[in-house]
Amino acid sequence: MYYAKPINGEKGSYYYHVSKVYETFENELKETLKYLTPLLNRCGETPEQYEQKMKIAILMHDFGKLNCNFQEVMRTIIRGEKVNKKYHFRHELLSFYYMLPFAGEWKKQKADFGYPLFAVISHHKQIDQRFDSFEREFNKKNWPLLSNEEIEYGCKLLDEYHGIRPQIPLNTESFPLTIKLILENIFSLLSMEERGAFKTISRYDLRLLYAIAKGQLQYCDWMASSEEEIRKYTLTQDELIQRLKKKLEEEGRTYVERPFHKKCAQAQGDVIAIAPTGSGKTEASLLWAAQFDSKKIIFCMPTKVTSNSIYERMKKYYFNPKVCGLSHSGANTYFALQENDALPSFTLLHGKALIPSVMVSTVDQILTSGFNSTLWGLKEYALINSTVIFDEIQSYDTFTLALITQTIKKIKTLGGRVMLMSATFPKFLLKHFQDLLDIEKPIIAEELMDRKSNTWRYIEKNLEDIRDEIEEYLQQGKKVALVVNDIETAKREYDYWHEKNESLRVLCLHSEFTMEDRMKKEALLLEGSKDYQLVIATQVLEVSLDVSFEIMFSECAPIDSLVQRAGRCNRHLEFENSEFIVFDPSEISIKYVYKDSRAILEKTQTILKLKQKKLAEREIIDMIEEVYDGFDIYDENYEEGLQLYQNIADELFIFDLPIDEKLATRRFDIIKVAIIPTIFKEKVEELYAEKEYAKIPLYEVPVTYSKYRRWIAATRVEDEQCPLPFCEVEYSAERGIKYDDSPSII
Repeated sequence: MYYAKPINGEKGSYYYHVSKVYETFENELKETLKYLTPLLNRCGETPEQYEQKMKIAILMHDFGKLNCNFQEVMRTIIRGEKVNKKYHFRHELLSFYYMLPFAGEWKKQKADFGYPLFAVISHHKQIDQRFDSFEREFNKKNWPLLSNEEIEYGCKLLDEYHGIRPQIPLNTESFPLTIKLILENIFSLLSMEERGAFKTISRYDLRLLYAIAKGQLQYCDWMASSEEEIRKYTLTQDELIQRLKKKLEEEGRTYVERPFHKKCAQAQGDVIAIAPTGSGKTEASLLWAAQFDSKKIIFCMPTKVTSNSIYERMKKYYFNPKVCGLSHSGANTYFALQENDALPSFTLLHGKALIPSVMVSTVDQILTSGFNSTLWGLKEYALINSTVIFDEIQSYDTFTLALITQTIKKIKTLGGRVMLMSATFPKFLLKHFQDLLDIEKPIIAEELMDRKSNTWRYIEKNLEDIRDEIEEYLQQGKKVALVVNDIETAKREYDYWHEKNESLRVLCLHSEFTMEDRMKKEALLLEGSKDYQLVIATQVLEVSLDVSFEIMFSECAPIDSLVQRAGRCNRHLEFENSEFIVFDPSEISIKYVYKDSRAILEKTQTILKLKQKKLAEREIIDMIEEVYDGFDIYDENYEEGLQLYQNIADELFIFDLPIDEKLATRRFDIIKVAIIPTIFKEKVEELYAEKEYAKIPLYEVPVTYSKYRRWIAATRVEDEQCPLPFCEVEYSAERGIKYDDSPSII
C-alpha cells in the first residue's frame, strides 16, 4: 500500500486521501464554477478548461508522495520510530515535475501560464521568486524519482476519475529530470511579457486566477485531511426574527418591527445602510443576508474587540457555534482564554483561512489577501459567492478605503454581494460607494432620524479647568465618562482623580494595557458593572464597546470621532438629561494626534459652538456634512492604496510576500512594539516552557515605537532560555506603564 498520511490502514493510503480530495473538489466545483466564469473569461480561459486543469491538479497534487523516500518516512512514523533526515524531500516539487507534460500541452492555449502547476508546488509551502522553500531539494544531486510502477499507480487515479493522461508518457526514461529543466519550465511558464497573448490580459486578473486555483486545492486538501465536515449555515428571515425576539426577551426588551429592518430584508442587491447607534444594524444586515444562498457570510469589523463581540453574538443567538469562525491577530489568544480552550488546531486554522460559513473578522484579514501574505489563496477563495458586511465603514482612512474599494470590486467579480453600514456616512463617502456599487439610494433608518439622545455642549476650556464640573456630576451620582485623545493624558487624569479621592471608583482604559487587563476592563464595561463611577478612556471607546453613560466629557476631535463617542452616551435612551460635553483640544492633539487633519479639527470646533442643544440624529449628520464639505477622498493616500494591489500583482505576481516584509492595511496606524513587563516574567516563562504560546500575548503591552526607543529599549532583559521582549518597566493594571519622565507625545 502507498501512503499519503502516517496513519495505519486505509485512511492513511494514497488512494483514500486523493479520492477524498477529488470528491470534495467535485462538490466545490458545482458550487463555485459559475461564479468564476467572469474572471475566467477575462483571463482567456473557459470554464471547461479550468475544470479540466484543476481535475488534473487535484489528482496529481500529491503525486510526488509515491516516491520511495516519502513512503519510508510514512512507514517509519507509523512504527513509532525516528525519521532519518536524509529521506526528507518536498513531494510538491516532484508533483510539479510530473505535471510538466500537461503544461506543455496547456501552453498551446491562448493565455495559459500553468497556474494549476504553481497551485500544486505552493499548496504546502510559500514560494518566492528564488524558490528558497526548495533550496534543500535543488542542492541534492540525486532526487527520489518515481519508479515506473509508482508512476503507473498514480496514473490509475487519472484514469479512474479523469480519463486523460498527457501525450508524453510519464516515465523516467522518456522524461529525464534535470534542475535546469525544472527552472527553465518554471520561468518559461511565467515569461508572459514575451508572449503576445498576455498583452490584453491584466496581470492582476491572472494573479487572482492563480490564487483561486491554489485556494481551491488547499481547501479540498484540508477538508479531506481533517475529516471535518464544514457545515453550511442555515438561517431564514423568519427564523432570525424569532431568535431576535428571544434575545430581546432575555434582555428585558420587546421586539418591534422597524421599517429600517424591513427595507434591509427586502433589498435584493448590494446595500448601503445608514442608521444611528443602537438601531440594530447587525440584525438588519443578517435579515438582508439571510435571503441569499451564499457560500458564506463575512462580517468585517474595524477592531478586534468589535469582532469578538459580534462573534459571540452570532454563536450565542443566531447560529450553531460550529458554523461560526473568528479571525484577527489575537484570535488564538482569545480562544485560549475560553473555558473550553482545547480547540483543535485545524479549527483555529480554519478561522484564519476564512473557511467557516459564518465568519467574523477584522477588515484587515480580507485586505491582506491582496498582499500575497499568509493563507492568501484560501482567503481569496472564500470570497466566491460570499455575502460581505463592512461595519463602521466611516472609521477608515483614505488609504484603507482604497484597499476596501479594490476588495469590493474583487468580491463582485467573484459573484459576491456587499453591505456597507454606518451611523455617519458623509456625502463624499456615500457618493463614492454608490458609484462603485451602482446603488441609487441608501437605506436610511428614517424612523430614528428625529430621535434626540443627548444635549451637546461645547466648553472653551482645557481639561484642567473642567475638573470641577466633572466632580459635580460625580457627586450627583451620574455615570460619567471622560474621553481624551492620547494615552499619557488618560494616565495623568487617572492619577489626578485617584489621588484626589481614593474612594472614587475610577476605571482607566487605553491601548497600553496587557491584553488580559484590557479584556477585564472591557468586560466590566460591557456588563454595566457598578464597580466604577468614572471611566477615563482614549479613542478605544469610539467603536469598540456597547456601553452607555449619562454624562460624557470629550476632548475635541474630528466630528466623526465625536459622533462615535457620543454614540456611547445614552446609547439605549435610558437617561432623561444626558449630556455630551466637548472641551478644547490639547496641544498634543493639535500637533501630533490630529496633525494630518487639523483643518477638520478646527471646522469641528467652529460648528460645535453653533450647535449647542439637544440634537436630533439628522442634525448630527448635517454637522458632519458641514465639517467635511469639500473634503476629497481621492488624495495621495487613496491613490497609494489604489495602486498597491496592482503593484503586488506586477512585482510579486503569484509569489508570496517575503516573511520578513510587512505591509500595513491602515496608512495612519502608529507603529507599535509589543513588550512584556518583567513583573510577568515568571508567569510567561512558565507558559513558554509548557508551549502555551497562545497565552503569552495576554501579558504583552503594545507601545509606540517612539516610546519604545526613548524610554524602554534600554531596559530590555535578555533571556536565552525564553527569548521574549521582557523589559524593566513599572506597570500596573490600573494605569498601565509608568515612564521615568512624562512623554510629550503619544
